[in-house]
Amino acid sequence: MEAKLENLLDCLEGYKKKAVERKNAYGLDPRPLEAEEVECLFAGLKVEGLEKETFEIFKKEQLDQLVLRLLREEVKRGTFPASYAKADGLTEIIKEAKIREEENPYLSAEQALELLAEMKGGAATSSLIDLFAKEIYRDKITEILKGTVLVTQADFEQLEELAAENPYFKKKIDELMLSWAYRDFAENWELADQYQGVSLRVGDNITTGHLSPSKNANSRTDQPRHAQFVMDGRDDEENLWGRLNNLKSKAEKTESVFFTAGKALGEGSSRKSATYTMQQLLGEPVKGEPEKKRGGVVVAKSFAPIFKESLVASGILPLEADTTEIKEGDSLKVNLNSKKLVVNPGSESEFELEIKLPIDYKMKKIAAGGMTYFDAGNELQTMALSYCQENGIETGGVKTPAEENVVEAETKPAQTLAQKIVAYNRLDGKDTILPGETAQVKMRGAFSQDTTGPMTMDEYQSMAGGDFGAEFVVQSLCHTGECPSSAERDTHKFLHDFVTERGGVCLQTGEGIIHTIGNRFVLPTDVIVGGDSHTRTPRGVSFPAASDIVAGVMKYGKQDLTMDESVKVKFTGRPPAGITARDLVSALVIYAEKTVGKDIYNGRIIEMEGVDFLSSDERYILTNAVAERSASAGVVPSDQVTVETIKENLEYLKSRPDAEASPSVKNTIQAIEEYLENPVLFKADKNAEYAAEIEIPLEELSEPLVAKPHHPDNVAPISEVAGEKIDEVYIGSCVGGDLKSIKEAADVIAGHQIPQSVNVVVGPASRDIYEELIVDGTMAKLTHAGATVIMPGCGLCMGNKRRIGSGATAFTTTTRNYQSRIGPSDSRTYLGSAQVAGCVAVLGHIPSKAEYFKLYK
Repeated sequence: MEAKLENLLDCLEGYKKKAVERKNAYGLDPRPLEAEEVECLFAGLKVEGLEKETFEIFKKEQLDQLVLRLLREEVKRGTFPASYAKADGLTEIIKEAKIREEENPYLSAEQALELLAEMKGGAATSSLIDLFAKEIYRDKITEILKGTVLVTQADFEQLEELAAENPYFKKKIDELMLSWAYRDFAENWELADQYQGVSLRVGDNITTGHLSPSKNANSRTDQPRHAQFVMDGRDDEENLWGRLNNLKSKAEKTESVFFTAGKALGEGSSRKSATYTMQQLLGEPVKGEPEKKRGGVVVAKSFAPIFKESLVASGILPLEADTTEIKEGDSLKVNLNSKKLVVNPGSESEFELEIKLPIDYKMKKIAAGGMTYFDAGNELQTMALSYCQENGIETGGVKTPAEENVVEAETKPAQTLAQKIVAYNRLDGKDTILPGETAQVKMRGAFSQDTTGPMTMDEYQSMAGGDFGAEFVVQSLCHTGECPSSAERDTHKFLHDFVTERGGVCLQTGEGIIHTIGNRFVLPTDVIVGGDSHTRTPRGVSFPAASDIVAGVMKYGKQDLTMDESVKVKFTGRPPAGITARDLVSALVIYAEKTVGKDIYNGRIIEMEGVDFLSSDERYILTNAVAERSASAGVVPSDQVTVETIKENLEYLKSRPDAEASPSVKNTIQAIEEYLENPVLFKADKNAEYAAEIEIPLEELSEPLVAKPHHPDNVAPISEVAGEKIDEVYIGSCVGGDLKSIKEAADVIAGHQIPQSVNVVVGPASRDIYEELIVDGTMAKLTHAGATVIMPGCGLCMGNKRRIGSGATAFTTTTRNYQSRIGPSDSRTYLGSAQVAGCVAVLGHIPSKAEYFKLYK
């Protein structure tokens, strides 16, 4: 017995050591318990006399009460290893009491059952069903399960088997299924009519990189710690936490703090971590779920669409209003019914604003606390309705929220290209879709990368995911593969094991960028999502998404999708020699600004026509670029070039070492083979309706275009910035690391010596490109001139590993040039083509138009 007590005390000492170090270093509460710690605590509950002992972490507590508090409050919900350890420990206590009649002296069977119920499903569900099957607390467990939505397919099938084999159980299970079919679990999923708060006011263009700095990406799954870095690099918004705490201290008890922003809130990468930060700033702690916060109101003049979706998915209420006159500390009152925001109500400075709410379907999701429970509830209801139908149980025609959204049209409307692809994948039998319409859509696959991957897998376990339901899942190690620390190598191993054990593919470090390799899995008929904002495939339609949405697609292989409007961009003619696909990217901005305004792309799908002369890689550069336009997606029509590329991708997949072992690879090989038997190549209907139509005459592009600091939309002709001295050149990333771009940049550099004052780095997008550069001599051209060629991956693009120096000016082929993204706030970044970057490497400055065409070969 003494040994058992000693083991418990050793466990608590280890926990205390970590807790005290964290409190002293960051002022934060301890991290959630690990599975081994949970198991140790349950073993400790078998030790006699705990009530006579005390232990101090931050305060002295009776030992038995400390153990119970930790088990009750410090274990994650879902299907984490620690969740299973808790569910197993509680189940063992109940069985000991009810089967062996040996009550635990510290935790009765009734209390253990209450703790199982408080886990809200996940790992607890299978334990509850196991107890039900043993006729332990049958009636109570039936009532608990009625309010549980985190039920896996395996759990549901176990209930079906119990009902089929035993009439005694069937009566209770039928009762349970009917409750699920009627959505009794959702009876408290409601939003308040009014919200009151105080304004925490920030400016325009607050990016996800400001809310979640990429250089601190390794802390993203530690939500409270990562939130401490908010606004790093945004000097005009410093001390946000101090301002927030000051507002909280002055607010009335009925008031919360509203995050009030200007335009374009949440531009940048599709980071769930930025939403985590918002939850940490605005939300209320969730009882029984460590580190989690829930709720919050965000008001902005405009949102980046991906970030707005992420807020909805997390249960945060995003409101659009003209926030121009709202100041820090203003009192705010929101009325959802009237769609009004009153500023400083009852005062002389009172004024009223119209607010735009998310659509009703998304408001229901927010009311549920976000997509984890809402989507699980929808899936559970669907399964229960099917059970009731098969067993002759009358449900009165009740429908799921997704089914309620289906509206049949009297006539078949004309469809854009994006609408045709999405409608092709509808799961409700309808074959068209219109903007604003929400439908449940098959999503064949999902991409995940390594800086968002840990969050995605956390979300997956939070939503009680088992084996992947999507046909393919591709996980990369491209963002941290180049310069990993020991911690990141541990993360690599975790991601590899987690993904492959559930049927996915994990790329090796150095194998390639997630979209570069992941695109090889995609068909022209596919709808996919990815955890990187540059999940923009040159065929099918792809949507970047926050980690919870990606996890949902991984789990279910489907997702509710609200169709966006499309903007049609028609390229005419051919560009002059030396004008590249990257210049066409910038032309999207220039010609929109000339006609309808560059904000036209925000939250819409960009459909590009007239690009049949471009290769698949060049088309990808175009579709990738829509991320910087804050568009929700980008599509180009598929053609014979696409079909030939798909044939090449099939050979690539068949040559992979995991071709026979990985379900994701096998599924995709089969899907491609079936597709090639009868290729489907969608085209937009001629009379399809668009939010706007823009024409870009390519022959008018007489010189390369670049983006000036600090925004990708800050586009100018090269002649406007000629002569700008450059310290750093980077040729690489998903849109600059393709074979053609690097080869043409190398042709410009060949025969010259790069000035010592210029640091030139080249990062191929994939291993096969890297190998080709060696074989054809391109690598030698670059290194002989003084360039450094790094392993394939993201390199400098995200700025979380490779960075530029203080006060430096860089010219890169990367995707974004937001302030502080790849260097300190006093650094500056220009964006452009690899061909221009090659000239910069030679000259040490941005070339003039004449210099460029002289060097370009």
